[in-house]
Amino acid sequence: MTTTSTTGGDTSSAFVGHPVTALDTPVLWVDLDALDHNIATMAGLARERGVAWRPHVKASKSPDLALRLIEGGAVGVTCAKVSEAEVMVDGGVTDVLIANEIVGPTKVARLVELAARATLCVAVDDEHNLREISSMAHADGVNVDVLVDINVGADRCGVTPDRAPALARLVLDLPGVSLRGLMGYEGHVMGMQMEDKEAESARAADILQQAIAALRAEGIEPGVVSGGGTGNYWIAAGLGSLTEIQAGGGVLLDQSYSETMRVPGHRHALFLTAQVISTAVEGRAIADAGWKASGMHTGLPSVVSPEGLAVLKLNAEHTILSRAPGTEVKLGDRVTMVPHYSDSTVLLHRRLYAARGGVVEAVWPIAAAGMLQ
Repeated sequence: MTTTSTTGGDTSSAFVGHPVTALDTPVLWVDLDALDHNIATMAGLARERGVAWRPHVKASKSPDLALRLIEGGAVGVTCAKVSEAEVMVDGGVTDVLIANEIVGPTKVARLVELAARATLCVAVDDEHNLREISSMAHADGVNVDVLVDINVGADRCGVTPDRAPALARLVLDLPGVSLRGLMGYEGHVMGMQMEDKEAESARAADILQQAIAALRAEGIEPGVVSGGGTGNYWIAAGLGSLTEIQAGGGVLLDQSYSETMRVPGHRHALFLTAQVISTAVEGRAIADAGWKASGMHTGLPSVVSPEGLAVLKLNAEHTILSRAPGTEVKLGDRVTMVPHYSDSTVLLHRRLYAARGGVVEAVWPIAAAGMLQ
């Protein structure tokens, strides 16, 4: 087997057909059986509730995975940045929502250029920003779809419902832009306890209903109302406000989604495998995947195998593991963990190994890793 770097730019098929255990560590991989189950679960719920599924790819950052989501029922994907959207379009994705405000002539110029190559939509909550997008799009002879961003309680971006009609009307009046509808992402809801999550999701849906009513009072029909994340998608999709859900990270299902957000019906699909490099300290084992490989934004990864090991802490290059009494490990033993939060793990890697039954079927470049602009 070719021993190319697992973090370099080589995307050959040298590792296909080989077991995950043969890959050098640390290595990030996805279990295809669990991934496909999660895709079917999210797409199926969307169909049952009569909403479209446009999963966010800020966690995976992989066009190959994005295309698999579309094959599984997604209408397109959601991104956070122009740079992510560029990578997705370059990778063959043709329908992208940037669920964020894109501001400034440099980024708007890239937005407009991208709109010439794909169906593109962007969130807007400011008249000046909207006029800038319109002017540049019109000058280039392209069209950018717009969702008027509504603040549904996160207090991050978005206008209040009473201000939505003026922005929507301006979209309709300006050249180079088209009104797709409204967006209201309830990011503040995701990590809440279930009772609070249900109540706050309903409150966010009510705010969106106010915005919908305000537009309809002006004779404007919002075709799309987009929102919902993995942490509440099964609730939000049934509240009657959304026509489209953006939940995407749940296809990978990390510790944060399963243990903190209590996402039902999903399986852990994303794994980080390291190897033991020291057992010199009594009661401990040290593995070669620190926070530079797993991230530590929200918490610690959880050991799946072998039994008897638990993550105590992360250093830059080391996972510090406790050993339960009687647990024997030796140098080179593999330690497989579920990352705590995929958003802060995947971006640290350059390849995602897609495996079924422990055997690599494909190697997916994490092409949008490091895309900050």
